[in-house]
Amino acid sequence: MLIIKLARANALRDFRCQFKLAPAKVSSNRYRSFKRQHQKLTTEQTLKRKITYGLLTLLLIGGLYFVLRFAFGLFTPFNFWSAGQDIKNGKIQIVKIGEMPLNFEQKQKLANSYGLNFYLFGCNVSTDIINGTEYYNKKIVDHLESKLGAGWWTNFQNQLDSIDNAETVITEQPTKRLSFKSVSEIVGDSSYSTWVNLRDSSASLALHFQYKDTLAVSYSPECWLMYPYKLDGNKIVVYWDNNIDTKYDFDIIKAINKTDNKYLGQPFMVLELENDTTFRATYLLKELVKKINSSSKERVFFPDKYEIAQHGFL
Repeated sequence: MLIIKLARANALRDFRCQFKLAPAKVSSNRYRSFKRQHQKLTTEQTLKRKITYGLLTLLLIGGLYFVLRFAFGLFTPFNFWSAGQDIKNGKIQIVKIGEMPLNFEQKQKLANSYGLNFYLFGCNVSTDIINGTEYYNKKIVDHLESKLGAGWWTNFQNQLDSIDNAETVITEQPTKRLSFKSVSEIVGDSSYSTWVNLRDSSASLALHFQYKDTLAVSYSPECWLMYPYKLDGNKIVVYWDNNIDTKYDFDIIKAINKTDNKYLGQPFMVLELENDTTFRATYLLKELVKKINSSSKERVFFPDKYEIAQHGFL
């Protein structure tokens, strides 16, 4: 009996111990569960905050980019910042958007007399380029007026208007057809002429004889190539060069940059008058010219013939 009583007492003691410990175990499990839920909630809240802040940052950066690009034209070649750099480098110019006017040479001479140039950008422009150009020109004009005096720009505009008015009177009279009897007349000191091959809506490169011993070739108003030339009797021999003036990576620029330097200084084109308004072109470096022409599907850059542009062309 004593043994049975002792066994019952031990069993009762063990039961009471288990009963007392059970609540502690339950409380500990609940705490760990609560802690895990809290940590999960905190992680989710942190992630949501990061996503929210990230989206707000992207919106801010995107908005700033669009304002700087479209309102100020900061990512275009001409803007208030590039104007300051050009002024610092002594490159004073006014950018004009549109086609080259017939009296452009007269206006350029007037601009040169004040120590500046007109730069023709062309017609294919976007809103950011237009806005950027306005800020560019404004800073250039402010610089010029600080040097030449307040009101200079108004006076300069009046002088340009006088050239336009004089041109209107002249154009009302019959205009003389431009033609040349010899190549020596074309390359004369006081001579200026432009030659191009126009076919439907496409045009070749335009040849401009305006500089001594240098043929200026325009792809567009914002892209020019310069080639030295020499007279050989009644022929003009043009030599290959990679002298390019442009800020854009046009198809022809990519093609020229891939050409071998061995062609530099070699004669590649010979121009002869077929009649008083037409050049016949012979290409000595046929493979080179073929590669340049094949760089565009819309235009033939170097055609077999060039005709004089009676009213100019860029």
